[in-house]
Amino acid sequence: MKKEPGKLRRLIYLLIPILIGALIAFVLVKTKQGPPQKETVSNVKKVRAIMVAPMDVTPVTHGYGTVMPVNTWQAVAQASGKAVYVNPKLAKGQPVKMGTVLIKIDSTEYKLAVSESEANIASYIAQEKQLMNTETSNESLLKLELQTLKLKKNELDRQKKLVRENVATKSNYESVQSAYIGQQYRVQAIQNSLDSMTAQFERLAAQKEQAEIRLSTTRLQLGYTEIKAPFDGLISAVAVEKSQYIQKGQVLAKIEDVRTHEIEAQISGGFHIFRHTKAGENREQRFNANKTLGEIAGIRAVVKPVAGNGRFRLEGRVMRFTATIDTTTRTPGLIVQIDDPYGLKQDARKGPPLVKGVYCEVELYGKPFKDVIAIPRTAIHADNQVYVVDEKKQLKFRTVEIAFTQEGIAVVKSGLKKGDILVVTDVVPAVDGMAVDPVIDRKLSLKVKTEANRGII
Repeated sequence: MKKEPGKLRRLIYLLIPILIGALIAFVLVKTKQGPPQKETVSNVKKVRAIMVAPMDVTPVTHGYGTVMPVNTWQAVAQASGKAVYVNPKLAKGQPVKMGTVLIKIDSTEYKLAVSESEANIASYIAQEKQLMNTETSNESLLKLELQTLKLKKNELDRQKKLVRENVATKSNYESVQSAYIGQQYRVQAIQNSLDSMTAQFERLAAQKEQAEIRLSTTRLQLGYTEIKAPFDGLISAVAVEKSQYIQKGQVLAKIEDVRTHEIEAQISGGFHIFRHTKAGENREQRFNANKTLGEIAGIRAVVKPVAGNGRFRLEGRVMRFTATIDTTTRTPGLIVQIDDPYGLKQDARKGPPLVKGVYCEVELYGKPFKDVIAIPRTAIHADNQVYVVDEKKQLKFRTVEIAFTQEGIAVVKSGLKKGDILVVTDVVPAVDGMAVDPVIDRKLSLKVKTEANRGII
């Protein structure tokens, strides 16, 4: 009886390794992987695409330039003398109103010169009146002397007749003849005096005219002694102090017009904004000062300072082309004017003043093109080829003609039509006729349409 427990233990010890081995074998069988299976790969490639549709495209281009005042005035002294008054507001950066007296030059010398010229003119007028009285008197005297001459002529003729008839003596005739000759002398002297008065009148008129010219000149110089601001502006330079002696021709101050500034914007390409402009209209702009280039070509401008967050925008007016091409960039320029650059007339305007020297971007918008095909520029490949998907869902190469591009989009002149499925994925490798599965990217289609219509690229 005592040997049975020992046998039982040996049996248990023998069964434990067997059970463990069987468990391990079971786990290995359950976790063993089968032979590798070859995956079936589809040959159809998914591609992003958009549906081609006509849309309105606003042509836009960009240029850059520096803000400059349209008018800059230099206060150049046109009269010499001591500065007896200098406006306390005559300081750099100070705004001034049109008509404000800035500087006064001592006018005593010029006032004396005006008085002298006025006195000379009064003297010539008095001499002219006196000469006219003398002329009137001599004309009356000449009439009397001519009557006397006539009487003496009659008496001379009578005496001559009496001498022939031996009634009068020859001495009487000679006496009457002498009196007649004397009367002729008096008449001639008065006539000579009257004739010389014409020259005297002309000389007095010339002297009077010279005096009047001197008076006008001195009055003009007297006006130069007071210097006023010619327009609303901003003082940019001052070179005068009170009691300083000013020389004629000296630059005393500079004022920049704050009513209008302009930018000479250099544009590189972007001439598609002028495609609505006819050839005759360009000629009209060059020779018609009543219309601006923007009015003729239907172009508007938006000015944005480069430094800043880009939210500050001002409307500008496209005035004209520049006369020459920039020698550095070899690009033409457009003159764009900005009214009220300091915001003096717009109480609600936000943003900094557009002062001289600010570097700006100018956006130029032309007349919209109606119902044209616009696509992303990234969809255009070498040799102006695009990829389209036909009705069999096969990739097809197609050559297109580009009307113009503006940054992110291209306007297609020919080669695409409404309803074409345009591939926008860069397929590598791209094989003509390969099977594809197009997935319409509606967000991209909406983005192209929105950007094209708004002219914002």
